[in-house]
Amino acid sequence: MKGKIGNRKIYAVLFAVYIVLLIGMLIYYKQMSNKIFVVKGTSAEADRSGICIMSERSKEWAETGTPGYDKGMEYDFIIVNPGDAEIYDWQAEINFGTGFVIDSSWNGTFEASDGRLTVKPDERTAVLQPEEEKTFGLVMISLNEQQVLDYSLYYKANYKYTDSPAFWLVAAALLLTLTVFITDEYNRRRYSKLRKSREEIHAILMDSFTTFANIIDAKDPYTQGHSLRVAEYARLISGKMGYSEEEQERVYWIGMLHDIGKIGITDVILQKPGSLDNEEYYTIQTHVDIGGAILKDFNALSDITAGAQYHHERWDGKGYSKHLKGKEIPQIARIICVADSFDAMTSPRVYRKALTVEFAKEELEKCAGTQFDPEIVPVMIKLIDEGAVPIEIRS
Repeated sequence: MKGKIGNRKIYAVLFAVYIVLLIGMLIYYKQMSNKIFVVKGTSAEADRSGICIMSERSKEWAETGTPGYDKGMEYDFIIVNPGDAEIYDWQAEINFGTGFVIDSSWNGTFEASDGRLTVKPDERTAVLQPEEEKTFGLVMISLNEQQVLDYSLYYKANYKYTDSPAFWLVAAALLLTLTVFITDEYNRRRYSKLRKSREEIHAILMDSFTTFANIIDAKDPYTQGHSLRVAEYARLISGKMGYSEEEQERVYWIGMLHDIGKIGITDVILQKPGSLDNEEYYTIQTHVDIGGAILKDFNALSDITAGAQYHHERWDGKGYSKHLKGKEIPQIARIICVADSFDAMTSPRVYRKALTVEFAKEELEKCAGTQFDPEIVPVMIKLIDEGAVPIEIRS
């Protein structure tokens, strides 16, 4: 108990640290997105290695059409964002040193005062994505030649916490710790209960095997509950034969998975109305070998492979697929064979209605010593006479 409380305290501290770090990063990036950054420089210094403005005087001419002005010039500017954050709400102040008049402009809002040009973006240039650049410019007239001296660029950067490796590192650590914690708690509770109660073990195994049985029976709506009924019949037979309660339980679980090989058979054949042709019948027969292959490595439950692979062998050796006969057939398979055949007869199929219990009883007696173990059939007959079977189980 002390160790359990200690571990929980460690997890609580780790979670608190991770959450504080994540909240701290969220606050930090929120503040960074509202912060105004400033870049100062000259166009001659701009080298695209950082956020900058580059300028070029693309045209110049002698101004004759405007009295009082001698020079006309066209300037093109490029604002460059080589970083990893989106730029928005930017404003540029470009210093030319001497006065001028703006004749025309594009891609921004321009104001001139005392040789200083103030530029605000328009809709086209308002936002710069990472690795993006935008252009703006103007035509000016002045008394003399103009030259960009320096500039100041003010902007906000939309830093996203999801772009930060630190965020994902902390998030991954949080997720890993949470996964370990959940797994640890799950295992602790599960195995604690398993140690305390054999009934809990039984419930877990029963649920697991029942789920597999339901999956098997879901292949064919006409066999709903078949695997569970066969399992119960096999358990009852083994009880009458003197098996212990533990052995009866083992027989029950084996019975639930006796048809597991049918998951490898196409629904077209399983659900076909009417008789199967020879090729289809052969395909159906392969379900015993498929089942044996599926369960061959299931070593926790003895005879489970035999139950799946040999339950269609006959006492006279005319069954499938290994043509075993008599007591060459494992006893568990002989028990399941009787239980399976009885349920097959008394349950509806896609090609016929359910047969009567009396008919099934007569068939068992008639085929004892040929299809069925002659020592097991009387046990089943007794169960029928006592009213223990048939039973009604729906998955």
